[in-house]
Amino acid sequence: MALMLAGKVVEVSGDRAVVDVEGQLKEAKLDFVRDVKPGDYVTIYYGIVLEKVGEEEARETLEHCSYHRGEKVEMAFSLVENLRF
Repeated sequence: MALMLAGKVVEVSGDRAVVDVEGQLKEAKLDFVRDVKPGDYVTIYYGIVLEKVGEEEARETLEHCSYHRGEKVEMAFSLVENLRF
C-alpha cells in the first residue's frame, strides 16, 4: 500500500528537497518538479515530489492519505474453503 504525503519544503539542495510532514522531515527527489523552493507546499509519493500545491490542499492530502494520523487501520481477511480454479 502506498501513501501520499504532503508538507512544506524547508530546504532544497540540488535534485532533492527536505519536506516537513507534520513535524517529521522527509527527503524527496525533485525528478518531476524543478521549480520548488523553501516555503512551497508539495505532495510526495514514494519519496518523489509530484507537484506543488496550496497549503489547504496539502492539509487535505494528509487527512485522506497519510498514515501519520495515529489512527489504526484494520484489515480483515476471510478464508474460502474448497476454492477451485
